[in-house]
Amino acid sequence: MMKNNTPISRRTFLEASTAAVVSTWLTPVSADRQKAHPASRILRIHNPKATKKWDYAANAPWNHTVEPGEGGGTEKTKQRYYDYINEDVVAGMLDRGLRELTDAKSTALAWQKLLPNLSKDDTFAIKMNMNNASFDEKITTNRMDQTMPLVNVLLNDLVNGLGIPQQQITLLDASRWFHPVIMKARCKFPKVKWADHTGDPWDKNESVTFTKDKPTLDRNKRSGNFWMPKAYTRSDHIINLCLMKRHGCGITGAMKNHFGSIPSPACLHENMGERSYIADLCNTPAIRNKVHLNIADALFANWHNNVWAPRPWKTFPEQSPNSLLLSTDPVALDSVMLDHIIKEIKAQGPEFAWLLESTNRHGFLEYAMNYHKLGIHEHKPYKQIDYRQIEA
Repeated sequence: MMKNNTPISRRTFLEASTAAVVSTWLTPVSADRQKAHPASRILRIHNPKATKKWDYAANAPWNHTVEPGEGGGTEKTKQRYYDYINEDVVAGMLDRGLRELTDAKSTALAWQKLLPNLSKDDTFAIKMNMNNASFDEKITTNRMDQTMPLVNVLLNDLVNGLGIPQQQITLLDASRWFHPVIMKARCKFPKVKWADHTGDPWDKNESVTFTKDKPTLDRNKRSGNFWMPKAYTRSDHIINLCLMKRHGCGITGAMKNHFGSIPSPACLHENMGERSYIADLCNTPAIRNKVHLNIADALFANWHNNVWAPRPWKTFPEQSPNSLLLSTDPVALDSVMLDHIIKEIKAQGPEFAWLLESTNRHGFLEYAMNYHKLGIHEHKPYKQIDYRQIEA
């Protein structure tokens, strides 16, 4: 269905409309990066005040034993890491990151470059990682999922900055669940839509096309389609909010985050780092053509695993990374985060050397680059990825 692409009539976008927006606006600025891929810029914005001091020691061993209602219900600590985030600081970090990512003088110009031809009628989907959702209102776990401060900051940009009506924005993790208190009740924009596993989230008109490896739909070896969510296919723009966590494929970041956007991905996990599944999923038109920005929430992060609470880090100035990472290139973003995780595991000492095995199983990144041309994969020292680290 065609839309009336009426430009947003806000003062900020009147300013932005005077800027020439070209496809190669992300260009390297230093002579030693002349070979950098024009869109493979990664921005890491760090601010030590992004999180309040969270007592990691009191929350050790950072697994299910400290979660009320689970693991014997010990209720070892009342601290919830998601209560220790400074939303105002995060707002400043995102603003700085958007401007640095796009070489823009204002946030409005940054969004105009990321979303050319933006219309007030456009719809948005914001993909969140709720992989550890409890599915039980009585359980408010300490496991690491997307938290609301960054979501609220992003929504404020879209609603109050760009003039997008709340009703045209969907927050989703189509195969998971949003807790009514720790997620929905903390959202400052009550009219946004939510899409999870409840109801009928799937669009039967678009599914993943698998190339090298062909998965079954479930463990009973049934064949079937991995549909796209309606929130993807019916949206004009997708913003991908991911987390920085180690996984069996080395990194669960921007690309694997879309596992939450298909019917149960359980059968895609076996040796997934070396299979084509993740790359094929991200090549699906609804994802490839609509994801205009990837934001990794690394305010808290987990170098150890993907299912338990945040762990303290040694390779950042504070125990918490206190960082946001932004890019239009999901492959490059995952490559940079993978390098951070590898560096951290090594810094943790020989006790955790066994974790390095999984960080070598990331062939999906090379497949995404070489077969699907989704972005750039490389390790340090970067020659094609333009990685910039900024103090906000």
